[in-house]
Amino acid sequence: MPAEFFEPLNNKGTPPVYRYFNGSQWVESKSGKRTQVFSPIDNAVVGELQVVTQEEIDAVITKSVEAQRKWEATPLYERVKIVHLAADWVMHFEQYLSELLAREIGKTISEAKSEIKRTAELTDYFADEVQSIRGETLDSDNFPGYDKGRVAVIGRAAHGVVLAIAPFNYPVNLAGSKIAPALLMGNTVVFKPPTQGGISGLHLARIFEKAGVPEGVITCLTGGGSEIGDYLVSHPKVNMIAFTGSSDTGMNIAAKAPMKQLLFECGGNNATIVFPDADMSLTAKEIIKGGFSYAGQRCTAIKYVMAPQGVLDTLLPVVLEQMKELVHMGDPREATTKLVGPVVTLKVAESIEKVINEAIAEGAKVAVGGHRKEAYIEPTILTNVKPTMKIVSTEVFGPVISFIAINDMNEAAEIVNGQRFGLQACVFTKDEGTGLKYSELLNVGTVQINGSPQRGPDHFPFLGVKQSGVGVQGVRYSLLAMSRLKPVVINKPA
Repeated sequence: MPAEFFEPLNNKGTPPVYRYFNGSQWVESKSGKRTQVFSPIDNAVVGELQVVTQEEIDAVITKSVEAQRKWEATPLYERVKIVHLAADWVMHFEQYLSELLAREIGKTISEAKSEIKRTAELTDYFADEVQSIRGETLDSDNFPGYDKGRVAVIGRAAHGVVLAIAPFNYPVNLAGSKIAPALLMGNTVVFKPPTQGGISGLHLARIFEKAGVPEGVITCLTGGGSEIGDYLVSHPKVNMIAFTGSSDTGMNIAAKAPMKQLLFECGGNNATIVFPDADMSLTAKEIIKGGFSYAGQRCTAIKYVMAPQGVLDTLLPVVLEQMKELVHMGDPREATTKLVGPVVTLKVAESIEKVINEAIAEGAKVAVGGHRKEAYIEPTILTNVKPTMKIVSTEVFGPVISFIAINDMNEAAEIVNGQRFGLQACVFTKDEGTGLKYSELLNVGTVQINGSPQRGPDHFPFLGVKQSGVGVQGVRYSLLAMSRLKPVVINKPA
């Protein structure tokens, strides 16, 4: 069944050459250029992606513009039915997509299955929630100086063409979280998957096509950011950009997309702050899960832990002991591997190794890990880390956690607030009142009390401040973001 369903995507070669979707057909680019996708597990070629031309981009976006008005005019119940069917197809191919995801980006098979299942559930939830969105009316005489002569009928309208850019670490889920709400609110979608993760992204585009999305309503263009990214984000016919990726890339996109609607989720570099009364066993478990899931390659990963030195001395042995049970590095396709497989490429692994070694040279101590073998970075905990070190001031996208001793809790808040990132932070204390009060000091999008940072549950608001993002996501919030208010004012005759 998967071979038949996904048959148009590639040429059946070894390695397979994948096509892009122009809105009606799966075709190869006239550029003749391709990008190889290597598995981080063994560096084998998973497949090759097209690098589309600017002319092909223009043709696709023109088709998207032409399809948008008719799609927005399609009754909502029909759009809902299509998106529900897409969710069903995602779940139907759970095993197939999970195995592909594990091979392509090195996610453990359990984490890959979780991503696929979550994508199906999220897509369904979007389709249910959109039916509860309502407009409103306002009377003019609510404001001083006006009589009852006017009524504003306030509905919601689609933005138009939405460019959806997904990251390598969740190429299916964070594509679906953009595509589904954009379609439901009447937009057409130009989907640019990441290079690493692009093959999985193409499969998701095929699922929406097979679910019944009309011609031109969804398209899927492949090529690296340096090859097609700048042209796409600056295209005059793109009305909105929904992006997940690094803060540096996000700022670069924003500079090239003036006056476009933006919905960005960028870097995290999240802190954990541990009060002396915290449950050390719970804290250790959440630090391990938060820091090492998918080898630390998540914007919501824990990157550094702060507490007075005495608290760190108590906490560290508990963390190290629990790691023996909760963490096992290995081939992500093996059931025995827990949390930590390879990072996404050998080049990334080498850059992480370099930052670890720089921290050690500046006085950091290795409590566990610290070594690299090919694209695998050992789950690493560093102590004696200073907040000025690069390993803290930059977002290290790997399985590395830094322990920082502080003099008092106000110092921890100052360190968090001094970062250019502001996605999430977590606070561990048995006194929830203390946690609530302390959270007021932290300039981040979300504070987690007695839990690790995470995106979810998916109907909760998810946002970043400073250089961690623009706009608010989460099921209802994403649907609202994918549309705009459109007041129509009825002026009654005198």
